[in-house]
Amino acid sequence: MGYIKVAHREILKQIDYNSSLPNGWNEFVEKQAQYHNLIIKSSKNRCYCTHCKQYFTSAKKINQEVKCPYCHNKYLIKRSNLRYYEFKDYLSILEKVDDTFVVRYFELKTIINAVHEPYSSVVEFAREIPNNNWYRDVFVNEMVSKCQCHIYIYHNDSGYFNSTNWRRYTRNYSIIDYSIVFPNNIKRLLENTKYQYSHIWDIAKHCTYIDLPKFISNKHDIGKIELLAKMKLYNLALRSEELRGTGSFQEVFGISKDYYQFMKRNNITYLQLKLLRLLKEKDIKKIKYLQQFVGYGDSIYDLEEISNYISLNRFIKYAKMHHSKVNTSLYKDYLRFAKLLGFDLKNNRYAFPKNLKEEHDKLEKQYEIQSKILVQKAIMKRAKELSSNKYQNNKFIVFPAKTLKALQDESKQQNNCVRTYAEKYATGTSDIYFMRDVNKQKKSLVTVEVIDNKVVQSRTKNNNDPNEKQLQFLRKWENEVLKGAA
Repeated sequence: MGYIKVAHREILKQIDYNSSLPNGWNEFVEKQAQYHNLIIKSSKNRCYCTHCKQYFTSAKKINQEVKCPYCHNKYLIKRSNLRYYEFKDYLSILEKVDDTFVVRYFELKTIINAVHEPYSSVVEFAREIPNNNWYRDVFVNEMVSKCQCHIYIYHNDSGYFNSTNWRRYTRNYSIIDYSIVFPNNIKRLLENTKYQYSHIWDIAKHCTYIDLPKFISNKHDIGKIELLAKMKLYNLALRSEELRGTGSFQEVFGISKDYYQFMKRNNITYLQLKLLRLLKEKDIKKIKYLQQFVGYGDSIYDLEEISNYISLNRFIKYAKMHHSKVNTSLYKDYLRFAKLLGFDLKNNRYAFPKNLKEEHDKLEKQYEIQSKILVQKAIMKRAKELSSNKYQNNKFIVFPAKTLKALQDESKQQNNCVRTYAEKYATGTSDIYFMRDVNKQKKSLVTVEVIDNKVVQSRTKNNNDPNEKQLQFLRKWENEVLKGAA
């Protein structure tokens, strides 16, 4: 069950016996329960809204969403023979006991029965005391099942379960991380604390799912969170730790300040910001469309590589031609093979294969036969394109790798893996430069990787970091030559 510290036990007890639900809580719950409704569709396109109890007609299909013309809410459509449907949401309230913050978690569950009547109930099932440790101080009551393989939260009005009998939650997987936060009492509770100007209450009003304990325990990023909230970039405040840059808007967000009003108007998420950097177009519909092609953990690696070969607008066009069912991993490999084999990707005939798998396999076989020759030619071509970036002073010189053999030699001298970057270099995904002593230009000194005219890696022998003089030279080269080429 897990031992609860005496101090924590006392805090939980005080909330049980002295605390009440804040003003506006019932209205908040009712508002969230409004989203727990369906449109029930019968014959002749006749639709019934379980929220406002009104009938209307719609040609939309089952499992699509439609807006009710009476209550103006958008709900999922289900068949009239539906017998049972269940919604669940997790809500939270911030409490303060003496100087300790506590987050209380509630499950809101709505069941739509066979006569299509929704019934909602809400129960408190967990509490968390925010901390700075890697583990979380979470406590659950008897509403949470003790079964090890499945978490179930009981909704029971009989009083059989004791909601004040708390135990420490000790399982290896989290019971809850994100919740819909009740915003009304947060500003008052944060008065005269280090969070008093944080605007966490505004973030709670404008964002749906929040890891509230993370905000309360995040002392280092609180200034950045406050700034993002004041800029009305509320969803970006949820991922403040990802915005590591300092200085100008471009340095912080990785995109021109011209996009600020668009970012604010659409309250964009961090994932949407990453896609905006790629698309460079103020079109939220396109950005939301691209979201379905994002990999696990918000990875946009496939889309980034695709954008090296064709514009994302052309990718969207291709994806829509195939009803949005495009394997982006397969497609990026196909485009890479096509470019190395010399196909003109400006031509839709080559950029838009009808049968992706078949054409991918065909090009892969051609590439395997000709790979070394193709990579060598592409590297020589790329080196020629980058020759204007050559730079030197009286001590150092930096120039692009000229051949596949030169990459292999650099890898051997430096004891690094730069030889494996041959294809990336050949296709322009990343550029490889060699920094040498101006008087010993055949001896490896620093291996440099550049992406989008920015130094992303610089390594001496055995993958060690360059010294300060070498870094000063690279910074000067980046500022005076690479950025001028951007």
